[in-house]
Amino acid sequence: MADSSRFEGQQVVNSINFFVDSERSSIVGDTQSKGDDVHYGFEGNTIECKDGEVIKLSLVDFHMPNNQYNVDARNSQGTIICSVNGTAMTAGVVATLVDRGNYYDTDDIAVNFASKLVTALAALTGAPAGLAAHTIVNNNLTTQTTVPTGWTTLSGIIGKPEKKLLDVTITTKTTAATPGAHTITNLKISCQSANGELYLILGGERGDNVTTLANSFKITIDTNTIRIQGYFPMQLVTEPHVYLRCTLGQNGLESSILGSDETTYNNDIVGSNILAKIARTSESFSYAGNQSGEFFMTLQQRKLNSIGLFLTDSKSRPIGRAKNAGTGTSAGLEGTATSDIIPFEKETQSTKGNLYFTATIRIDIIKVYNPNKLQSEAPPLPQFPSRSSGVLSFGSPTGFR
Repeated sequence: MADSSRFEGQQVVNSINFFVDSERSSIVGDTQSKGDDVHYGFEGNTIECKDGEVIKLSLVDFHMPNNQYNVDARNSQGTIICSVNGTAMTAGVVATLVDRGNYYDTDDIAVNFASKLVTALAALTGAPAGLAAHTIVNNNLTTQTTVPTGWTTLSGIIGKPEKKLLDVTITTKTTAATPGAHTITNLKISCQSANGELYLILGGERGDNVTTLANSFKITIDTNTIRIQGYFPMQLVTEPHVYLRCTLGQNGLESSILGSDETTYNNDIVGSNILAKIARTSESFSYAGNQSGEFFMTLQQRKLNSIGLFLTDSKSRPIGRAKNAGTGTSAGLEGTATSDIIPFEKETQSTKGNLYFTATIRIDIIKVYNPNKLQSEAPPLPQFPSRSSGVLSFGSPTGFR
């Protein structure tokens, strides 16, 4: 693919601006279109290039409201396995360990994680009745050293740095208002890549084997307490970009991991369908190009009569959703979960809600070389049979039939 062409030069023969707005796309165009996955047929406006020419698409500008969460269905779930009251679980349980939404401080995520963990443990078979959190302590905050008034020793002016490490201690209770035994032992919290990127949010170690379910954190258990510590710094965002992809064949390349969230890959680099990656801000995903044309693709076809444009995250999943979630909503009012697939009260954010984008795409027809065509004279017609010397041939003034 990378060897497909050797350009002799580039001369723009024609340029067309294609303005895109995917809001209400299902009622004014293809009924299968959604706000983050649109299909257009050019109908009577087909664009075609001639011999020695190629079609090039370039992104001029892009805007999408940031109606997504920093913590969403792709980075909020983990797997729990442990022994409860001396009985070992036979299989791990996938649970939401961080509430989905926007967080502005990793300490908020840490406390929310601790609260959700206790809720998940209380729901396990055999857990003590009324199991809940008596206290939750964020050890990162309690160990911060402040400067006392009138300090007299060197130790009084030494503060601790913010390392953004997860370190929470949960003291449990049961039906009484005082600390009580949780009966949890051998606790493992596994952040499997199959469940998303919770390990990035909490600073844990990624798990790539759903059979072994390796522990992603350092966990210390006492009778009434559970302490969880992360190995690496926490982070607020796992997807800093949205990827605009195109259904048309092109000559771009991408890392294999950008095309799938699998754990094994046959190749390091594969053919790409990415047209652009757009940076995330607190309010929008926006891009305004310049004359250098950072984001473009050269098509491998001579005629452009239809195009599909869709948005994904860095693993080629629909934004805010698992790959096979089958929902049109990426963020919003949640329903009651009956599985590890996050349900929403309305699944129509991409058709009747605010999941949409606008963009301007420049379509250039570029002459890249002068085609070499046959310039020799056509072979002469054979003689008429009446004029041939004993050789019969079948011909006519208009050529062979």
